[in-house]
Amino acid sequence: MKPLITLTKIETRVFLREPLAVFWGLVFPSLLLVVLGLVFPGAQQFSEDLGGARLVDLYAPTVIGLSLITLGVSTLPTILATYRERGILRRMSTTPVHPSRLVLGQLVIHAGVAVVASAASIALGRVLFEIALPANLGGFVLAFAVGTAGLFAVGLLIGALAPTASSGQGIGLAVYFPLLFFAGVYFPMQVMPDGLRTVAELMPSGAVVRSLADTWAGQSLQIPNLVVMAAFAVVFGLAAVRLFRWE
Repeated sequence: MKPLITLTKIETRVFLREPLAVFWGLVFPSLLLVVLGLVFPGAQQFSEDLGGARLVDLYAPTVIGLSLITLGVSTLPTILATYRERGILRRMSTTPVHPSRLVLGQLVIHAGVAVVASAASIALGRVLFEIALPANLGGFVLAFAVGTAGLFAVGLLIGALAPTASSGQGIGLAVYFPLLFFAGVYFPMQVMPDGLRTVAELMPSGAVVRSLADTWAGQSLQIPNLVVMAAFAVVFGLAAVRLFRWE
């Protein structure tokens, strides 16, 4: 346990020295919510077209999903592929500190950053725009945890197979932008046509944003959305473990 803790501390310092990773994974989600609320016309006005809600309210769970997608599908696989390309994973496999601890440490770091980024978005939304706090807190936390596992499993599989940093980044981005679309980043899921919204909720990004939005509003966590997130976590996670290459 102690080697894992030490390794995680070291990797945390390395992560924080990467300005792009810190900006896109930690800062940008909150920044997007602030810019949307302050700059976009009518974002703080209640709209009948949005079911009586404000645009800024609808985007609060979306920016949390954005953080999870960025960290899980873009940042995580690129880091793992970089370590493979540089031979770090191969060299660690010959030492008492197995490289699996490095992978686990990265998962812990990225999950921690996701929690901080999400908490910052919630706090800024509350202070600047009086966005209500999640009403169904237990369901919200469960949706966040399972959604994080599902999205991180997708990124872990990419990182398990990508031989180089550039390929890891390229594959990650190819998956990243469609997941953003289905998460409602380009336009809210609430205004999607029914068929497109159904497809979105079959994606891990759409399922987690819908679950966060439902529980934020005080509704129950929908079982189909939970099953989708859990299925991605299990299937992609097991595939990543089975196919992971250390060199």
